[in-house]
Amino acid sequence: MGLFQKRRDAAYLQRLDTRGVFDNTTKNALPQTIIAKIVQNHFASPNGKTPKALLIGFDGARADSMHLLVKSEDEAVTGKLFTSAYSAVNTLKAEGGLYLSFAGGVPENPQETSTAQGWAAILTGVWGDDNGVKRHVPLKTDCPTVLRSLAENGKKAAFLAEWADHFTITYKEEIRMAEEKKLPLCFRKYADDAALAQAFSEHIAGDTDCIFGIFEAPDYNGHTTGFGARNYRYAAGVMHLDNLAYRLMEEVRARPTYEKEDWLVLIPSDHGGHGRRHGTQQMYDRMTFIACNQPIKG
Repeated sequence: MGLFQKRRDAAYLQRLDTRGVFDNTTKNALPQTIIAKIVQNHFASPNGKTPKALLIGFDGARADSMHLLVKSEDEAVTGKLFTSAYSAVNTLKAEGGLYLSFAGGVPENPQETSTAQGWAAILTGVWGDDNGVKRHVPLKTDCPTVLRSLAENGKKAAFLAEWADHFTITYKEEIRMAEEKKLPLCFRKYADDAALAQAFSEHIAGDTDCIFGIFEAPDYNGHTTGFGARNYRYAAGVMHLDNLAYRLMEEVRARPTYEKEDWLVLIPSDHGGHGRRHGTQQMYDRMTFIACNQPIKG
C-alpha cells in the first residue's frame, strides 16, 4: 500500500471516529462475523417470550453513509442534522447501538470486500477460509448459515434477495439441502427493492421466526454513479432504505402477538466502496456498520 493510500485511509478512519455517530471506534471495530453469533445467542437464550429476528441488509453501504443519518458533534462532518422520527438507524441506535464493523477478513488473512464474501461471513459467523466463500464460489455444505441452523432446530427462516448469484452460486448447495431435508427455510429472489419490501412485509405478518433480506440500492447506485455520501444518488439510496427499514420495524411492532415476542432487529452492511467499485483492503471498502436494537459486546 502506497503512502498516499495510507494517508487517505488514516483520514477516513479519523472521520469515522467523529464523536456522536458510532458507539465504538475504528480501533475496536467489530468483525462482521459477529452477527451470526448475535442471532444464535438470541434464539438460544429465551426470556419467557418467543424469540424472533429481523435482519435488514444494506448492500454496499459504507460506514460513513451513517453520517447522512446520525448527527455528530462536528458539523463539518455531518452538517446540521436533525434526527428523523422515521429513521430506523437512529431508532436502533437509541435502543441498542450503532457500531463500526469491518469486512475483508483480518490483516494476516485478508479476503475480498465483496458481496458474496461479506454476506457469507455475516451469515456463517466465520471468514472465507472456513466457510469456503473466500472467492466467488458456493458455501461449504459443512458450514451452515445461521438460517439453516435455526431451520434444523425447527425455526422458520427466510432468505430474501435480488442478486441472482446468491441463488445460483453462493447458497446453491444450501438451497438444495434445505429442499432435500424439507427444512422450514425458504430462499426467494425478487426483482427490485420494492418487491423485496413487500416480501418482508408478508413474512413479518406471517409466522417466520428469522427474516433476512438484502436491499441493493446503495450498491447499485455506487456501481453506476459512485460510492460515497457526497454523491446524491448514493446518499438517496441509503436514506431511502433507512426510512423503508423504519416502516418494516413499525410493522413488527404492530403484530398482534408483539408483546409476547422478543424481536432482535439488525441492520448490517456487507462492504463499502470507492469510485465505482469495491473488493480491496482500502478502508473505504473494509469499514461497515451494524445497527442493533440491543447493545453489542465485542
